[in-house]
Amino acid sequence: MKMKTKIASLYEKIDSKFFEQFEFRICDTNLSKIAIYMHKPKDASSLAFTRILFGIAMLFDITDERGGAAMMETWGNPSICHFPLLNFLQAMPMPHMALVYAGLWFGALGIALGHKFRASSAIFTTCFWYLLLIEKSYWNNHSYLFGLVAFLLTFTRANCCWSVDAIRNRSVASQTVPYWNYFILKYQFFILYFMAGLKKGTAEWLTGYSVRNLSEHWVFEPFKLFLTVPQIDYLIVHWFVFAFDLTVAIWMMWSRTRHPAMVFCALFHLMNSRLFRIGMFPWVCLATMPLFYPFDWPKRVSMHLNGIYLKCKKGTCKFFHKFKKSETNVKTTKESLSLPEDDEIKAIEKEDEQTNETYLPKKVDTCTNSNEKIEGKVNDGLYVFTQAFLPFSHFITKGYNNWTDGLYGYSWDMMVHTWDVHSVVVKVVDNDGPSELFVDPYHFTPNGRWTRHGDMVHQYARCLKENLLKTRQMNNGIIGASSRNISVYVDVWSSLNGRFTQRMFDPKVDLLNVSWSPFAPVSYLMPLLDEALEWREYLVSMRETVHSWNDHADVVFIADFPGYEYEKYIPTELRNVTLTVLYGLVVFEAEVAEHEIGKSYQLKPGNSMKLSSEIFHKVLNIGEKPAFYMYTFFNSTEVENNNKTNPVPKLPITEELRRRFYNMLRFGKDLVLSLFNLFFNATQCQ
Repeated sequence: MKMKTKIASLYEKIDSKFFEQFEFRICDTNLSKIAIYMHKPKDASSLAFTRILFGIAMLFDITDERGGAAMMETWGNPSICHFPLLNFLQAMPMPHMALVYAGLWFGALGIALGHKFRASSAIFTTCFWYLLLIEKSYWNNHSYLFGLVAFLLTFTRANCCWSVDAIRNRSVASQTVPYWNYFILKYQFFILYFMAGLKKGTAEWLTGYSVRNLSEHWVFEPFKLFLTVPQIDYLIVHWFVFAFDLTVAIWMMWSRTRHPAMVFCALFHLMNSRLFRIGMFPWVCLATMPLFYPFDWPKRVSMHLNGIYLKCKKGTCKFFHKFKKSETNVKTTKESLSLPEDDEIKAIEKEDEQTNETYLPKKVDTCTNSNEKIEGKVNDGLYVFTQAFLPFSHFITKGYNNWTDGLYGYSWDMMVHTWDVHSVVVKVVDNDGPSELFVDPYHFTPNGRWTRHGDMVHQYARCLKENLLKTRQMNNGIIGASSRNISVYVDVWSSLNGRFTQRMFDPKVDLLNVSWSPFAPVSYLMPLLDEALEWREYLVSMRETVHSWNDHADVVFIADFPGYEYEKYIPTELRNVTLTVLYGLVVFEAEVAEHEIGKSYQLKPGNSMKLSSEIFHKVLNIGEKPAFYMYTFFNSTEVENNNKTNPVPKLPITEELRRRFYNMLRFGKDLVLSLFNLFFNATQCQ
C-alpha cells in the first residue's frame, strides 16, 4: 500500500512538471496537442546565432576536410580510385567539380549571412551530400553531422533575424520561430552525445582497450598530479567519457545542472581539438551548445553588456566632470546620469520592443491550419525515428560490416575502435603469363581508409584493373602480353584495439571474381580471432617489458589462421630481430640464394629464432588452430628521427590559423582558375 502511494505521488509530481512544460497533462497527450506545442513561438536569436557560427565553421571546413585546398589533386587525376556509396554515383571530372565546391562555399556564406537563406542552405546541403556519397573513404561521424545540420537548417526560419534577408525583406523578419525549429536541432545533438555514450557501453571500451596511451598527451597534465597514466586511460578516457557522453545532453537540458555541464562540455571539446585531427567538429559543437540555454540568451547577454557599458560610462563621466568648476554643468551632468540601472535596462528593453514591433510582423506561424501542423510533426517524427534507428541498422546493410558494424559515419561509434594497419600487400597475377606484379596500395587511392572495409576493397580491385590496363596500353604492356586476364589479391594485416595483428581479408580470393552485396556478409572477410582475447593481459605486459629495454625497442604480435603463411621482409633499419612462438605449431623458412638449399624449421611454443635483416622469410601455420607469435626488434630509424625531431608546440594556434588561411587562399585560386577554364572552354566550343 505504501509503495502504491509513493508511485502515485511520484506520478503526480511528474505530471505537474509535465503540465508546467507542455501545458497539458500526460493522460491528455495526443498528436494535435503536440503539434500545437511544437508551433509555439520562441525567441529566434539563439537560432540565428547558431546559424551564423555554423556557416562560418563550414567556410573553413570546405577547404580542409572537404578537400577544397587539394581538389586539383583529388579530383583532377583520373587514375585516382574513388569509393562511392552507390556505384552509379560518379565524381565529375575537373574543372566541373569546381562548380560543386563553388556551390558549397557560396552556400556556406549565404547561411552565415542569412542571404537567400533557403536557397543557400539547399545548395550547400546538396553539394555537401554529393561529396559524401561519391567518396565514402572520407566518411566520419562529424562530416555526417554537418550534412544533417545543414539539411535541418534548410527547413527552419533561422534567417528571420540577424540576417540580410530580414533586413531586406520585412515579411521574413521576425523575433520568434516555431519551437520545432529548436527541437529538431537539439534532438540531433542529443543523438550525437547519447548514441556516442551508448556505443561506448561495450566490453572493449569499459575494460579500457579501445584507446591506449591517449593520456600521455599534454592536455591530461592536470590529472597526472593525482593519477598515473594507466589510471587516466582507464578512469578518465574510458569510464568518465562513457558517462559524460551518455548523460551530458540531459544535464545541459536541466536548468539546475546546465552551467556545470556546459563547462565540462566546453572543456571536453577543447581537449578534443588538441587530441585529434577532426577539423571543425569541436568548434561546431561549441557553437551549438548554447541551443540548450534559454531561447533569448543572446538578448540577455546583450542587455547585460549594455548595463555594464552604461555603468562604465557613468563612472567615466563622473570622474571627468568632478574636475569641472561649473556647478551648473555638474548639476546637468548628474541629472542626465541619474537614471537607476534597472530603469536604464527597462528603457533599453522598451526601445528593443518598439523596434521589433516596427519591423516585424505579428504572424510567425506559417502553418495555416492544424492539419498542416500535424503533417509537419509526422515528418519530424519520421526523422526522429530514422536517426534513432540508423545507428543500429547494420543487421540490414551487412555488406558494409567488417570486424565492426557499418561504415564509420552514421554509427556514432566515435573513438570506440582503434585501428593499427601493419601492412597491406596488393598482388596482381597475370593468369596467361603467369607473372606477378606487386602494387603500392596507396598509389591510386586518396587515403588508406579503404584497406579496412570489404566493400571498398572490392571497389579498389576493379579500379586497379582499369588503371593497370590503361597503363599497359600506354606503355605497350607492363604486366604481360595478355594482361586482360588478371587476378587481384589483397592481404591486409591489422590490429583492432590492441589485439594481435591478423589478416582481414582472405589473400587466396581473387577480388575480381567474387561478388559483393550491401545486404549480404562479406564472403572474403576473415573472422576476428576472439580466442586470442585471453592473451590481452600478456600482450600488455610483454609490450611494457620490451619497451623497458630501451626507448627504441618494440614488439609486434601476429596471429594467423591454419593453412596460411605469413611472408615478411626484414628491412635494414630493424636490428636484433627475434621471432618467438607463443601458441600453435609453425614452420619457419628463410629466403636463400638461387643455388643454395633452403632449410625449414619447425617451431613450437617457447621456441625463438634470430632473424637477419634484408631478407624475406615465411612463417607457415601447420597446426589445426590459429598460431600466435611475436617479433621483437630494435628500430634504428627512430633513433635518427628523434635526433632530428624539433619540439612540437603545445598550442600551435598561430600555425593552425596560418595553415587554414593559406588553404583558403589556395582554394580560392584553384576555384577561380577552374571556373575560368570551364567557362572559357565552353565559350570556345560555341
